[in-house]
Amino acid sequence: MPQRWFSDLRSCYREGEEVVVADIPDGAARALVRTAFDAVYEGAFVDDGVRFANLPIGTHTMEVRANDGVLMAEELFGVARYVGDDPVMGFVTSFDVSSRASVLAWLRDLRCTVVQVYDWMDSYSYPLPTSNSYEDPLGRPIDRAALKDLIRGIRDIGAVAQAYAPVCAADKELAEEHPQWRLFRSDGAPQSLGDLLQIMDPGNAEWQDHWLSQYSAAADDLGFDGFHLDTYGYPRVALSVDSEPVSVSDGYSDFVKAVRGARPDDVVSFNQVNGVPRGFEPPTSPGFRYAELWPPNDKWRHFEGLLQRSTGTGTRRGDTLAVYPPVWGSDRDSALRTAVLSQAVTTTLGANTLIWGDDDGVLRHPYYVDHEQLHAEERAVALEWHRFGLRCRDLFKVVTDTSWYELSDENASVTVSWNGDTSPEPVGGALYARVMRSDELVVLSLLDLSGSSDGSWASPTKAGGCSRASVDILLDAPERWHAHVAVLGRDDGRFATLATEATSMREGRGVSCAVPLVGGWSVLRLVAKEAT
Repeated sequence: MPQRWFSDLRSCYREGEEVVVADIPDGAARALVRTAFDAVYEGAFVDDGVRFANLPIGTHTMEVRANDGVLMAEELFGVARYVGDDPVMGFVTSFDVSSRASVLAWLRDLRCTVVQVYDWMDSYSYPLPTSNSYEDPLGRPIDRAALKDLIRGIRDIGAVAQAYAPVCAADKELAEEHPQWRLFRSDGAPQSLGDLLQIMDPGNAEWQDHWLSQYSAAADDLGFDGFHLDTYGYPRVALSVDSEPVSVSDGYSDFVKAVRGARPDDVVSFNQVNGVPRGFEPPTSPGFRYAELWPPNDKWRHFEGLLQRSTGTGTRRGDTLAVYPPVWGSDRDSALRTAVLSQAVTTTLGANTLIWGDDDGVLRHPYYVDHEQLHAEERAVALEWHRFGLRCRDLFKVVTDTSWYELSDENASVTVSWNGDTSPEPVGGALYARVMRSDELVVLSLLDLSGSSDGSWASPTKAGGCSRASVDILLDAPERWHAHVAVLGRDDGRFATLATEATSMREGRGVSCAVPLVGGWSVLRLVAKEAT
């Protein structure tokens, strides 16, 4: 990728908003925006730089080229109905002045559009700090002015600053003052998260009023423009102070509606831990669905089922998986491979991932302060994988996933062969193939998981052994289609023309091609010529 990036290009723009970029290199002759589907939108050179209008929703690449066509500069950015839709997630938990520049640099390089600000509050019951220097609920010192400055910086790069906000956490003192707000166990003991916090009834109207007054005041004071509503995956059996059964899922629904009613413009997400409550209706826009992963969902192949359970029969919207690979031991290369593959698998399923953030950080533990910091060369690898996924991600969101009935049986309309196993689900020891189709588009993702012994995001992963795959694809009229391939580790992951040959398949004619794999992930895109 060209080393010059556009310092004034935000991470995300709202639909209908003009995109104006002033940081254009000298000698530029052409500026364009290219979508994942290879549609091109030309920019108009004006006094203040280059202006783009009427760009479609999606993740796009802005390119600036010289007279001879040489690429001079390039950057990724998004267009959304609401800034915060279909998020590119990041997290922050370092609020000191000394780390601000490097934290914001990592978030900007990741092109984050929503950043979860973790454990920023003075206390769970009364989050707004009353002094400039205070401690979070676990005793970590925080400088209020530095926190506000970081939140401002997040918003300046075009991202939403989302306050981490547990929906039913209270300090012991408040819980004891209001036993009618609390939840209790079947043995009569109060529901709690160890000795850290007490668990309140999210459906209790008085608790909602208290929570909204306190967290709204904190958000307005500190500059947050979103909330991540956190839960803990339990209680599964909850009773009131009068020993009456309480529906926690109904309480969550009431709570989310109360937050949306009070904060209509904030970007809201709600944590369905391991997909619970099943089929929960996500916050209305601006907002998205979010699920934190835990065992027994400890394999990559569990991601698809968890996403389906989370959604139920509802609409998927910006689905995001929070993944904390506990793999950072002595073999850092294998740990990093697990992290990047976890995000890549999620991308192929049309969903998003929370895994990167803070100061060159990657999550490894649900207490985000306890994350791993990447070395410089690791940071570069993570960024290469991340940006490759951003370049391709729209291809997995707008067409039909046909993997489970197109691949590899005797009537297969897509065959993928190499010197190992190919699977339509992400299992260890195999080349994971995912097929997406529409009338005018075929997408085939090839992700090398052959270096994984167990197909788990919770285990270290070696580099795979697949360097090339032979692909046959059945098409209605092969001469109508042209092929491009994006190869991680080659040409900065950009799509390039791929030669194909006509071939005969069981049900008719198709095309055959050889897809190279260099870094472990390649995406083949076939578009009908009439669509270009």
